[in-house]
Amino acid sequence: MSDDIHVDAAIELLLILSARTHLVSTLVGTPLGDRSVFDVDGGHFEGPQLRGRVPASGGDWVTRTAAGSQQDVRLLLETDDGITILLRYQGKASQRADGLIRIEVAGSFEAPQGRYAWLNSLQAFGLGTPTQDGVRYQFYRFTRDR
Repeated sequence: MSDDIHVDAAIELLLILSARTHLVSTLVGTPLGDRSVFDVDGGHFEGPQLRGRVPASGGDWVTRTAAGSQQDVRLLLETDDGITILLRYQGKASQRADGLIRIEVAGSFEAPQGRYAWLNSLQAFGLGTPTQDGVRYQFYRFTRDR
C-alpha cells in the first residue's frame, strides 16, 4: 500500500431523524440469536438540504446476541415538498460501560430523479440512541476538500 495516497475528508450532517416504533413480534432462540421486529409508526427528519416526515411505513428487524444487536432497517422519508425517498441502513447496537446504548449504522438512499437525486450516490453513516418511543439518529456523509 502506497503512503503517497492522501485524501482530506470532513464530515457533514445530512439529517437528524426521529422515528416512533412499536414491537410487532419476537422470536426467541433462533440459531442466529433472538429476533425482534419493530414497525415504524412515524416520525420526522431535518437537515441542511432536506426535511419532512417519516410516514408510518417500514420496519426495523433486530437480531440480538450476547455480543450485541444487529439492525436491518428500511423506511420512507417524505420531504416537505412531497417527494418520497427510501432510506435503508444496517448497523450494530451495544451497551456502553456507562449503561447507555450506542447505535452505529451505515445506509443509503433511493430518491427519484430531480431535486434529491444527489442522495443516490451517498454512503451515509449515523449514530443513534433509543428514545422513550423509538429511536433518534444523526446521519452524516463524508465530504472531500479539494
